[in-house]
Amino acid sequence: MREVENSGPFDDSIIPHRTLDFSVCGLGPWSLVVPATVYPPREDTRILADAILALDLEPSTAVEVGCGSGALSILLAENGWDVFAFDVNPYAVAASRSNVEESGHSNRVTVNEGGVGEPGWKIPKGTGLIVWNLPYLNPLDDEALQLEPIEEASMTDIPNGGWSAELMSNVCSCDEDGLIVLLLMRSDPKSPSNKEDWMREGWSSRVIKSLRMGDEKIEAVAFWKPGLGLSPVIVDECNSTMTESQSLPEDGWQRIRSRRQYSGRGRGESKWESQDGDITATWRVAVEDEGGVFPGLIQTSVGAAVANIIGCRTKWPNDLIDKQGMKLGGIMVESSSNELGIRVGVGINSSPRIISGDLVSGWSETLGPVSADVVFGSVDSSISGILEVVPGLPSVSSEALLDLSWRGISLSLSEGAFPSFSGNEARVVGLDRGGGLILEREGDLSIVTDLDTVEWFFPNGS
Repeated sequence: MREVENSGPFDDSIIPHRTLDFSVCGLGPWSLVVPATVYPPREDTRILADAILALDLEPSTAVEVGCGSGALSILLAENGWDVFAFDVNPYAVAASRSNVEESGHSNRVTVNEGGVGEPGWKIPKGTGLIVWNLPYLNPLDDEALQLEPIEEASMTDIPNGGWSAELMSNVCSCDEDGLIVLLLMRSDPKSPSNKEDWMREGWSSRVIKSLRMGDEKIEAVAFWKPGLGLSPVIVDECNSTMTESQSLPEDGWQRIRSRRQYSGRGRGESKWESQDGDITATWRVAVEDEGGVFPGLIQTSVGAAVANIIGCRTKWPNDLIDKQGMKLGGIMVESSSNELGIRVGVGINSSPRIISGDLVSGWSETLGPVSADVVFGSVDSSISGILEVVPGLPSVSSEALLDLSWRGISLSLSEGAFPSFSGNEARVVGLDRGGGLILEREGDLSIVTDLDTVEWFFPNGS
């Protein structure tokens, strides 16, 4: 971005303004008139622009909320999208209209005054992509120095879920199954607008681009409905969802859930005992990674993703546990030579009980009295976010899955959990690309893949 001499439709003596040259990845430059009080293109704009270009979606209708100077709407139009751009700031609307016309894209971009939260505002029918550089400054208390109202709207978030919650309520009512929502959010420190709220409402999420600026981290996050609206198969009862899943189609986001399972399988020859109200489900997952993703890494990363949703911990390689180390659920991965991809089985207890003489935990201890339907939706979203192959979205790399897995295991380690390997205390130093546990004993490193050689100890439990 380069600032140039003032020019354009605004009289600087009446409306102070500046003119910036905006370009990204060899596209442009476009000369943008930016009046005072209008949010100019900055580092966060570029991150969102890079994320747009990282998508490989078939152009259709796009919506930009909070279009500001119109930079991202122009970029979308340049890439073949028909754009409805919105802003509550009348100066932003005027600037965007002028900048769009100057760019030669007025036939593709319609700029309107208004936006999320205003009476009558709705998402145009046929929208395939929504883009918003969300305001992420913390809401100010009543006694703090306030910005001008039109500046507040573009820069400051609101309490109780933020502006993203307002958008989500509109999106949920627009009935566009293939819709992708691309939001620029602050993840560290967390803004009121956050991706976790979307996941709890059954949306999958994937970070496309990120940037750390000093003490802040911002992320361009894509959201979609798991399977782009394809519903799971739900049966009242079956012997094993892992077995039943073999009859599912091999393409798309396929999963089966049973309300009652009679002969579920655990690790080795063990049985997974469940009762009404538990989660017993299996996902049939296509794996797309040029370097190859090992089943062990999928198992550990799914465990970490589900643990984040349930509010529990993971015990390598496949257990979901509470703080005391009591088992709450488990992850199982299977594949065969005659099928594409893998099958991922997930079993989660709804409540504590005694199974085979051992006390086990349930999500009622971490989430409270939440229904199995709600928990399954959130689990489905979390697994979809890391494993679903979505046309047009970059897949999650094995490096990202490894990082997720390690963060999941590290939580228990930070609370004092430690393993014994072949009868001797050891220190966990990492995971390998296959999901194997890297242990250090007396200066020697070992990569462990066999659970039976490792015994875990927890400071507040077993």
